[in-house]
Amino acid sequence: MGKKLLFTDTTGRDGAQSLWAMNMQYGKYDAFIGELDKVGYHYIDVPLHAPYMKMAVRLFKENPWDTMHLFKQKVTKTKKMLSILNCIDVMDGPEPRSMLRLWHETTSRAIGASRFYSMINTRNELDRHCPWLVPMARDIGLEFQPCICYYPSPRTTDEYYANITRRLVEYEPEAFWFKDAGGLLTVERLRTLLPAIQKEAKGIPIEIHTHGMSTNHGRVVVEAMKMGIDGVHTCIPPLASGSSHVSIYNAMHNAKVLGLEHNITNMEAIEEVERRLRKIGKIENLPEGVPLEYDHGIYSHQVPGGVISNLRFQLEQLGIGHKLDEVLEEVVRIIKDMGYPIMITPASQFFVSQAAVNVATGERYKEVLDCMIETALGVWGWEDAGVPWMDPDVKDRFLSHPNAKILKEKYEKQQAIEAEEGSVNKIRASYGMTHASDEDFLLYHIMKGDEEIKRISKPYKSYFTGKEPLVVLLKELSKDHDISRLQMKKGNSFFDFRQK
Repeated sequence: MGKKLLFTDTTGRDGAQSLWAMNMQYGKYDAFIGELDKVGYHYIDVPLHAPYMKMAVRLFKENPWDTMHLFKQKVTKTKKMLSILNCIDVMDGPEPRSMLRLWHETTSRAIGASRFYSMINTRNELDRHCPWLVPMARDIGLEFQPCICYYPSPRTTDEYYANITRRLVEYEPEAFWFKDAGGLLTVERLRTLLPAIQKEAKGIPIEIHTHGMSTNHGRVVVEAMKMGIDGVHTCIPPLASGSSHVSIYNAMHNAKVLGLEHNITNMEAIEEVERRLRKIGKIENLPEGVPLEYDHGIYSHQVPGGVISNLRFQLEQLGIGHKLDEVLEEVVRIIKDMGYPIMITPASQFFVSQAAVNVATGERYKEVLDCMIETALGVWGWEDAGVPWMDPDVKDRFLSHPNAKILKEKYEKQQAIEAEEGSVNKIRASYGMTHASDEDFLLYHIMKGDEEIKRISKPYKSYFTGKEPLVVLLKELSKDHDISRLQMKKGNSFFDFRQK
């Protein structure tokens, strides 16, 4: 075997998305990412994805750029990576390529990122985007790591994935992700599938990224290690296990059993991150990831771990949290209706939303979401989106909807705009922001104005770690006038705090 197994951390991104519905404010990251940087990870996955920018402003009343700068400031030893091309979701598209370039330049600069990853076979991105996206990213100075996304269907054979890998090798990526967002891989499937990808990868490193929804991820990771996988994506408890990723503790243990060397050098830092995260979770009453019982239903509804967490939260908000199982059963029917598409962003979000509507209204497709009509139109891909195999009656119902014509015209305009270079300066001038910073301009553009931006409130909430100096304790105690006296003793040292 010889080579060193490389562990990458996705605690603050996919772990938080899977288990805490991305309820991650600036102060939470501030409390632990400095320690995370000491562990020795290959890369740290940074939480800059489509929902986060708007969540930070609308829900947390924070400026998301501050969180990005925090990662650049505190994570200095470990390389950072981020998802690319999600700005279409963030900005509600369409965007000319000059805006996409500005977005990627600004985000990678704010974070100090050196690698980008993109889910290639979810929206026909290989053909639509790679020819211009990869050169653009290289010009910015970013490494390219495409995600080969797994999902079970009659079409996704070993040859299907071998063909995707073969085509991607032409772009000379630094590494591949083999991404199992739904936790649907099994050891049996991996034994033929991974060799097919490895053969076509021509020695380019492959990392596995698999969730715990089916409870098979631990065994899948071990089998991948045996088969020569180059890297494994992990999380630190309490943001490991459950619908999240394998725990770094478990992955390290199994690597040791297999006699594999790895890149982790600082166990004390991992333990400190765990301690701080558990403290934050307790303060905020957030769940801890625990191993799930086997649920064969995951192979039917295929809902990814990160989406399950948000679905539970949204159903509770609608007052129908008790109908989760009913919604998941409806998802199974929708998947069949839609031609068995890949259940990953954005289809997974679309289908669970439509399923929730169907259950809430008590009638299938009584109300049809625009995203479902867009899917039938091919807006979100073609073959991997299942369009050629959709149920004809369902497809006709969607395409005869009053909104279908409007959405089709919108999509055609979107395609034309996305193919243009466009002018960032013209957009800046239209807002009267010719001299604004790139970050201020982009946030204004994303939020469609500054009404919500004006509600950002500082200073942000702090989550103390127990490692702060005594002066911080005194400052916080002085805010509580119900505390008149506090005594502390350590060894021969004695401290007496009093206030009137």
